Amino acid sequence: MTTLTRPEIAPPPPWSFPPVEQSRLGNGIELHRYHRPGQQIVAAHLVLEVPLNAEPRDREGVATITTRCLDEGTRRHAGEEFAELLETEGAGFGIEIGLSGLQAVLDVPVRRLDRAFELFAEAVTEPALAADDVDRHVQLRLAEIEQGRANSATRATTEFRRAVFTADSRAARMNGGEPETVAAVTAADAAAYHVDRYGPDGATLIVAGDLTGIDVEALAERTFGGWRVEGQRRAAQQRAEPGGRTALLVDRPGAVQADLRLGAYAVDRTDPRWADLTVAGYAMGGAFLSRLNKVLREERGYTYGVRLGFSPLRAGGWYAVQGSFRTEVLVDAVREARELLDVSARPFAADEVTDAVAYYTGTSPLRFATADGVADQAAAQVLAGLEPGYLDASLAALRDVTPESATAAYTSVVDVAGASLVVVGAADQLAEPLRALGYDDLVVVEG
Repeated sequence: MTTLTRPEIAPPPPWSFPPVEQSRLGNGIELHRYHRPGQQIVAAHLVLEVPLNAEPRDREGVATITTRCLDEGTRRHAGEEFAELLETEGAGFGIEIGLSGLQAVLDVPVRRLDRAFELFAEAVTEPALAADDVDRHVQLRLAEIEQGRANSATRATTEFRRAVFTADSRAARMNGGEPETVAAVTAADAAAYHVDRYGPDGATLIVAGDLTGIDVEALAERTFGGWRVEGQRRAAQQRAEPGGRTALLVDRPGAVQADLRLGAYAVDRTDPRWADLTVAGYAMGGAFLSRLNKVLREERGYTYGVRLGFSPLRAGGWYAVQGSFRTEVLVDAVREARELLDVSARPFAADEVTDAVAYYTGTSPLRFATADGVADQAAAQVLAGLEPGYLDASLAALRDVTPESATAAYTSVVDVAGASLVVVGAADQLAEPLRALGYDDLVVVEG
């Protein structure tokens, strides 16, 4: 019998984000190509760095309305006809809009890419922006705002943003606009916004999928290369500024549950502490058995789930403890959350750091296994002002985090005494106990 020597199995090398090929179209659009063999659904994102602070102050929401009308028809194809043409190609068209800009998204089988790309370009560059469509989306947005106000979790997040940022920061207000500004938006406003702000200057086109045998640059040049906008206006990205400490209770009489937000202004991904904060956030409130969830959910039974997250913007950001709690335990939950957030007596431990790093490095290959996942991440990096190599550098930085560095970064950002509190719940049961807890400046408003 022949005995075979068991081969030595080396640990897998660190995973890397897929490489990118970059070029520039004749009109200045940046083209990023990610060849993903075997991915037969191509994902294309056209990223326009049009920050929401570019909106006229009295027409905030016009960016959202304009964007939502892009696939409602073009100057060449009316709404239903355009939708049918997209459907014929098996293509999906979507829109994502945030404080730093917007994305038009196309998903299509690779064999249908040519015609679908023509329609994709047509929607972005030649939208009809018909008055009926604009008016309908205005009404839908107003209904969406009312629905959000009725939802305690959404209302808590909205009010928390007002608390964390100064009133003149665009981040302090809803991305889709406030009721009075949305109601003022007309088709003429949408058309003017499109003419002024949409254009190739500062745009990035990202294409991911199996691009074997496809001249993506030629296709992009043919469909988007002729897009030129005289007088396109660029707007600088506004840095959200920190507001002061706030304590707010939005009254929901008779509510058996209260929604909590507890946090403050924080940093963005370019801060050298970001990797440490990512690890610390996971240990404190990002995992099922994180410190907050283990105590408030598993041991106390106060909630179905509570988390702490660091939410970066293009510049600046915020952190927040958030969760829904039974009304009768909300004050105790706030007390315990504040105690848990203070890590001076219990710094982060080595096993917490190891678990967090293993999670982020271990899930990356799964998160970016599809062309859509790759394109999403690439687009997010563009809108955050980050280079294509950001993710690899970020994962490397995570591997260098220590318990000491995670604790130091966390304590430099998370100041429990200075954190703002927003609660949406029954004021008759919560107001005085919250004041007794130290929030003597608590303001109660009608829900």
